Amino acid sequence: MSSKKSIEPVALDQLLKKPHQFFQNRAPPRFGHEFLQYYSFNKGFLNLNNGSFGALPIVITDACNELTVWQEDNTDYYYRIGFIPPLIGVREQLARFVGASDVDEIVMTANTSTGMGLVLRNFLWKSGDIIIRFNTTYGTVYKTIQYIHDTNPDVEISQYELLFPTTREAILEGWQRHIHNVKRNAPQGSKIVAVVDSIVANPGASMPWKEMVRICKDAGVWAVVDGAHSVGQEPLDLAASGADFFVSSAHKWLNAKRGCAFIWFSKRSREIMLTTIPTSASYVSPGPDRPETNIISQFQYNGTIDYTPYLSVHYALQWREWIGGESAIHKYCNNLAREGGRRLAKIMDTQVMDPDGEFTLAMVNVVLPFPKDFSSSYDAAVASALTNKLLAQNMFAVTFYHRELWWTRVSAQIWNELSDFEILGNAFVSICGQIVIEHQNANIPPDSRAKSFHSYLEHPFRGAVACDPNDGLDCPRPVTATTVVPVGYHTHLASIRP
Repeated sequence: MSSKKSIEPVALDQLLKKPHQFFQNRAPPRFGHEFLQYYSFNKGFLNLNNGSFGALPIVITDACNELTVWQEDNTDYYYRIGFIPPLIGVREQLARFVGASDVDEIVMTANTSTGMGLVLRNFLWKSGDIIIRFNTTYGTVYKTIQYIHDTNPDVEISQYELLFPTTREAILEGWQRHIHNVKRNAPQGSKIVAVVDSIVANPGASMPWKEMVRICKDAGVWAVVDGAHSVGQEPLDLAASGADFFVSSAHKWLNAKRGCAFIWFSKRSREIMLTTIPTSASYVSPGPDRPETNIISQFQYNGTIDYTPYLSVHYALQWREWIGGESAIHKYCNNLAREGGRRLAKIMDTQVMDPDGEFTLAMVNVVLPFPKDFSSSYDAAVASALTNKLLAQNMFAVTFYHRELWWTRVSAQIWNELSDFEILGNAFVSICGQIVIEHQNANIPPDSRAKSFHSYLEHPFRGAVACDPNDGLDCPRPVTATTVVPVGYHTHLASIRP
């Protein structure tokens, strides 16, 4: 690349020939284990947790490596000129893919947590304003709302309790009542902002978010949609959705490189977005001299980052087209999640949270085989033990606590087959039995236990545990708030929230 006689902006397919040749010169395999050869998983690793972090196909990894070489070939060219045309191209591709009406409705960010934080912090909050969240709102977003309240005490938080199992009809009826009550009791002229999940993280449940957004709009309530799990898992038509903001991670289900996400906003909502974080040097103060697209310029450059994850979206979309297209991917993953969930429940002698499949796309939730009295209260040590023991067996699926039961959230991806669910089910039967025995013999101090998952979320160090140094073979030792070690806290948090 350094042998070029002149420097000109180039399209990504002109710059990198190998990915284009890969997609042109071979036919894809069948969905299932034949696809494992196209990923970089350790031999024998059973990955049933695409939902947290995604997985990068080798061809996209190779393309990203080449993009890094291009970046290093002439860094001044890259950061002053080179990255801009392909970045705009990626935003155009994403705009078409998610049903935006214009490229300037799409900006890129590192992940959904960052994107949601950017949106919520750009609202100009005043006394009497209200933010609506759920008990199931993702942890970082939940805490961002708490931070806004803590720094603006006159901004109220209203919480909607979402408990599974339930029905879509029950959710919508309850949501309608909640919005009506909040609106009725809100001070005159106050702003109400509702944070709605399109797909809840834990439990992994597809929500009737379009109908919920419509209820918000009919009541004059701003609708900010956390769509972290949506792009690549369900079809999107954002311009027709009625939402004000929609944020989604392309590195989860769309196969882009971590961390890569986008923020969509309507042109009306774009007026809310005054600044990036950090504020870009291209920021213009509100007023007649501020261009309508100033926020787009700010997102294009507000400090030195690696644009490779954003540019990888181009190759992720090519990959998805090559393997069969969106409909085929969605159909395979959805069918496998439903059938796999039933098989998992049968092996563990428990039940699926969503037996009719109305909340199931590519993630399914199944009760873990603990005795009923064991699951009656939340214990952080159990969460850490589940994480450690799964990893020790070279496999992973998310575990979480909801409604006095321990559950697993299992992701179905194109490399998975039904036999993977069977292996996981047998592992959980063994692991849960071990944990019950170890827990009984651990003599855990009562003051190290969080009374509930919600109390852990409010005061995470209260329920933190030390990381098991023996690869999941021993029971993790609980610690009190005065002796918490950061690695233990992080281990526990990661096992519960992504």
